[in-house]
Amino acid sequence: MSEEEESTSEISEFEEKSILSLLPSRISNYFKRIFRHSSREVGIVIDGPNLLRKVGGKRVSLSEIRRRAEKFGHVNKAIAILSPDAPTTLIKALSNSGFEPRIVTIGDIHVAMAVEVMKLLKENELDVIIIGSRDTRCLSILQKIKSEGAIAVIMGFEPGFAVALKNAADEVITLSLREEKVKEKLSN
Repeated sequence: MSEEEESTSEISEFEEKSILSLLPSRISNYFKRIFRHSSREVGIVIDGPNLLRKVGGKRVSLSEIRRRAEKFGHVNKAIAILSPDAPTTLIKALSNSGFEPRIVTIGDIHVAMAVEVMKLLKENELDVIIIGSRDTRCLSILQKIKSEGAIAVIMGFEPGFAVALKNAADEVITLSLREEKVKEKLSN
């Protein structure tokens, strides 16, 4: 590299830093996120009692949740908010599937979800936040995600997937319910 090329690259690097420092921090952070790398960083926050429940003997697959989320980019964080009565088998299944189970002992699950979403937006600076819920109480969470400049995705299943959530989100993921796999006992 010649001296002229080095000085030009130093000037452009200096100009880039000074231009970003002149922009308001919100716009600056937006551009930093866009140009950080080619793959988007994704966070998942699941309303456990709403999304991970059995409906007519069927439930959603944790692997389907991960697979569908990975279409948006690299899954940086996956959190499942659970109530204190969550079975230990569910907690173990979540841990084995790469989710961080968080049990809410005091307060509302939706408040805990909002706190986790804000942590993901502020501390991890994620590009896409996926909310797993069918409940309209998550509507304000979706609106906050969008106001922070991230892509808001809602994930749920029918029946009971709120139309207001679908309309507020940038993208909608409709999950399918599957029969639970029953372990067959081998008889000798």
